[in-house]
Amino acid sequence: MNQYNEISTLQYMGSKARIISHICDPIIKNKSIQTVVDLFAGTGSVGYALKSYKNVISNDIEYYAYIINQAILNGCNFSELEEASFWAVVEQKYMLLQEKVSTALFAEKTFFVDNVDYKLYQTFCEKTPSVFEPHSDDPRMKELTELVSHVIPGNEPALDFPCLFLTYFANAYFGIAQCCQIDALRSAIEQVMDEHTKNVLLTVLMSVMSAAASTTTHFAQFLKVKSKSTCNNLLTKRKINIIEECKELMKEYRKSGLCSKKEYTTFDCHNLDFSECLDSVVLNKSTLVYADPPYFKEHYSRYYHVLNTLCLYDYPAMAINPQTHELSIGRYREDRRVSDFGKKAKALGAFETLITKCATAGAWLMISYSDNSIVDITDLQTLAEKQYDVLIEKVELSHSKQGRSSISKVDEYIFICRPKEFVHDVNEKLLVIKELKPIVDNPAGFMHNYMARKPYNVVSEIIKRFCPDNGCVYDPMFGSGTTIIEASKLGRKAIGTDINLLAYKLCKTSLSRWDLNQVEIEIDSFCEEVRSACNPLYMFVEENENRILERCHFDRYGAELVPTMYWYKLQKKGKLTGRKKAVASSEFIMQYKMFKHNDKQNIEDQALIPNSRIAIKPNATVYSYFCNRNLVAIDRIIGILHSHQNSYCYDILELLVSSAINLIKLSDKKASSQMPYWLPQKDVTSRNAVMIIEQKATAFKEGLTYLSEKCKSFVDEKNIVLKNMPAQNISIDLLPHESVDLILTDPPYTDQVPYLEYNQLWYKVMGWQGFTDESLEDELVVSDAPSRNKDGDDFNRIFEAILSRISPALKTNGYFIMFYHSFDLKSWSDILKTMQEHGLAYCGQIPSATPRKSFKTIMTPKGTLDGNYIVVFQKRAISEAPQFNGTIDEAKKLAVECAKRIIAERKEVTSQDLYDCGMLKESFERGYLQILSTKYKSFVDVINDFFVFQDGLWRCK
Repeated sequence: MNQYNEISTLQYMGSKARIISHICDPIIKNKSIQTVVDLFAGTGSVGYALKSYKNVISNDIEYYAYIINQAILNGCNFSELEEASFWAVVEQKYMLLQEKVSTALFAEKTFFVDNVDYKLYQTFCEKTPSVFEPHSDDPRMKELTELVSHVIPGNEPALDFPCLFLTYFANAYFGIAQCCQIDALRSAIEQVMDEHTKNVLLTVLMSVMSAAASTTTHFAQFLKVKSKSTCNNLLTKRKINIIEECKELMKEYRKSGLCSKKEYTTFDCHNLDFSECLDSVVLNKSTLVYADPPYFKEHYSRYYHVLNTLCLYDYPAMAINPQTHELSIGRYREDRRVSDFGKKAKALGAFETLITKCATAGAWLMISYSDNSIVDITDLQTLAEKQYDVLIEKVELSHSKQGRSSISKVDEYIFICRPKEFVHDVNEKLLVIKELKPIVDNPAGFMHNYMARKPYNVVSEIIKRFCPDNGCVYDPMFGSGTTIIEASKLGRKAIGTDINLLAYKLCKTSLSRWDLNQVEIEIDSFCEEVRSACNPLYMFVEENENRILERCHFDRYGAELVPTMYWYKLQKKGKLTGRKKAVASSEFIMQYKMFKHNDKQNIEDQALIPNSRIAIKPNATVYSYFCNRNLVAIDRIIGILHSHQNSYCYDILELLVSSAINLIKLSDKKASSQMPYWLPQKDVTSRNAVMIIEQKATAFKEGLTYLSEKCKSFVDEKNIVLKNMPAQNISIDLLPHESVDLILTDPPYTDQVPYLEYNQLWYKVMGWQGFTDESLEDELVVSDAPSRNKDGDDFNRIFEAILSRISPALKTNGYFIMFYHSFDLKSWSDILKTMQEHGLAYCGQIPSATPRKSFKTIMTPKGTLDGNYIVVFQKRAISEAPQFNGTIDEAKKLAVECAKRIIAERKEVTSQDLYDCGMLKESFERGYLQILSTKYKSFVDVINDFFVFQDGLWRCK
């Protein structure tokens, strides 16, 4: 739900209402910003949202926008008695105008009924005279024709009553009666003495006109009667009584406080070109300029010319179409402005002017821009980064196409440009990173469902801020490869190690240079072989239909699976239909059971290491996780894969198959990758392996194309080094002392993710040799598997061994940054202690949210941490850890006081918030974490007796 104030004005193409929180949140959080200059204010949604928090200066070159911003920012003093008098004047003027064109109005009213002959109304509209076509042979238009004859565009008419809209726009942008209403309202507004009240009344009128106009979403062109449906649409709009609608909207405005202005809340509003505005306002380090310039050549003065004409009410001269040398069909004003931001040849220069003026003054700058606009996003980024420290957020939006039913996907980018002198120490860098909304998904990430992928935009920002250009990043446990890939994209050297063979294969394949045309040929050939071998497994006849199985649900009875429901598709004219649902018949069940007797030639039924924490039961084997049909399918797929061992892109095909296992094996209905071995008793699900392979094939093609375009270095070059080994074993040759600028990693969170055990099914299905006793012994993890002696002490021993090896490789004053995720105080204490022993001084930490909540977070919010912490350490020649000399009770008192402050300052506080908002950080910085960890498992245990936990929230007793 939007937390910011909104007010109804125009149906506006440039409205920022949908991304208002993305714009306002970072501005409001920044306490150093006192004034916001809304440079291209439009309908003022940003300024209106911010006016309760900051001083707002509004600007727009369009006069109608200036009026709207004056109205919604400053309001007016307009009593209900004054308003009643105003409406009386409006009615008098409306009656006068009705008398002037009574015949045309009577004729128009005859069409405001059901079942109108659209051709008759079409003729009526086409024969309506105006200053564009002053002649009409329709006798019903005689009075209006006479009126038009007295109006010469560009000159004030010699008439004692208003008739601009009647003579310019009747039966074009509005109906005849509506034009009378608009002229009456505008004339009455002109008689109001107070400018603030005029602005509010004009804004009310513009807002109603925007909704009632005979257009799509703007005033570039009016709709014409071309069919029965367009006729009905137009008549629906033209039946709207604009005066009555204005009265209703005035009630809303009065309710919102716009009619009871407080003298001390005056905001400056300007009607200037952006450059002139920047020269006329005070810009300094406490000012932020928000710029939302035009994105396209279609200019606002064209799209909203009718509103400018309403506000100016000047009977304007009309524009000539340069191609036809005739009056423009849209009836535009002659004096329309064209922004440099809307001109391809000048847009980048306009941005340079904007950025330079703001940067020279030391002001903050925020820019909204779209990925399909005149200036390329990367060009804008390059320009901004020359003078600012730039943070970029991408927001995905759907846009309607100017009234058409089709929808286009558009990425909106928000550039937060900070004066460079503001971002230099660790805390300020972390504050920048904290503002990022984590993004995990990109085409590379869709290739494989490797667990615990880190948000690539956060990783990228960490590297940019903590590793110099041409510096070196090392990730001792690179996992899915996010650190290495982002380092490559940024042009940094990267070294990575991982004990997990799957991680190594994934990262190496991602960062190899490939002939993408050859890759596509071989992937397509492989998929065709899979279809040929496996499609028959999913084809069957039932109810005289040749069905193709898409997925099947089973109930479990011990080790036996019994089909209950299935979904299928039909093939018609070479294409698959949408899926349909059916109950498993006895014939279907019998056919399924027959697959049990098929021989398996490529996959052995090996035992898995039991671990109740990750739902691997005693006696579980590889075959336990596949239905009979899919076991045959995956066996055939592996056989086909083996036949490609000498092919150019075997490594890709191998990864493609491994990425499909999570969906080919049995799962719950959603195939949760967070619990890959857990199976429900009912609705155990299997899926068509061929369809999954085809989906993954597409993902790999797109992912490898993305990586080829984005990455600057690859594994066959000296700047990327990858090794499949435990970090503690990396050689001095590969990782020399004082060679690394940044160590960035995401280690296992003690017992939360035993990666090798999670991946053991993949190892055994794929026939990989890396799942050995040696690798299990060297893995950094706490495991609940009875067969493994991997407890907290072993974790600390291996973590210490890793630090002993890699910390000397970090340059003095270089940074060691790790993601970590735990409520457990002892875990945090042990890590902090080990870091300090290796000369790595704690510098700060921030929470980093996860894009998706885990199952555990949802089910146990009191005791589960959602998201990660980014913890920063620095290698220092002399490192002194904070000392706490008090007792455990004194430490507890400090922790409770910290919790009390957090709960008092925030309306809603979860267990996560206690950690995020200071308890963890303060315990680090004041040195009492270690003593608390000797008695308490988490901060929840420390404070449990002092506060109430109800409905997922902490409250004071």
